Parts: sequence; C-alpha cells; structure tokens
Amino acid sequence: MKFFREIYYFKCEPREDYPPVDIYETEDTVIVLVDLPGIMIEDIIIKVYGNELIIEGIKQKPEEEKNVRYICMEREFNTFRRRIHIPVTIDPSTGRAIYKDGVLNITLPKIEDKVYKIKIEKE
Repeated sequence: MKFFREIYYFKCEPREDYPPVDIYETEDTVIVLVDLPGIMIEDIIIKVYGNELIIEGIKQKPEEEKNVRYICMEREFNTFRRRIHIPVTIDPSTGRAIYKDGVLNITLPKIEDKVYKIKIEKE
C-alpha cells in the first residue's frame, strides 16, 4: 500500500505578481524593495527601459539527495519577471541596488522633466 503519491514538478510561466515589492519615494529618489529570499545575487537581473523597471531571474533548485521521495514540496523553483511602472522620471544611470538578507533595495534618483518650447514658423 502506498502512503504517498508521486509528486510531479511542472515548470510554470513566471507570475506577474511575484516577487512582492514595496515602492516609495522621497523628495529626490524612488525606492523599490523586492523580496527575493533564497535567490542568489548572480541569478538576478535589473533593467530599466524609460520609466519601466524590470526585475527578472531564476530561483535555482538545489541539488537533491539521491533516493528520496518528497512528502511535501511547497517551495517554488522557477524563473520570475516583475515589470514595474515608475510614475516619475528617473535617472537609471546613477541608480544603485543592494541585496541583503533576501531583500533587494533599488534606489533610483528622480530627475526633473524638462519642458521644451518649439518655435512655430510661418510659411
């Protein structure tokens, strides 16, 4: 008689709501805190396109013991991608990111929007 069912691992598409984030602003910066426990720093990529911040990477599955059968497997090992719209103009070239205790802290300096006046010519 079997006590446990076989557990099958299915690779899913990245969730759009993962990883969880907190975003706040100060007078001159936007701060994004990202929970990434168990993820190695070399498996995280941060990109900025205009005012879109993209955090992506993979949570690697550790090497398994040989000849084991899982009783419960709740931890997820998968790729992730989170796209965040930053509602102010930022300067990503001077941004910085610090990863400590499973939390990624991204600081993006704000820059002022410049207004350009276009001269109208008469034909």
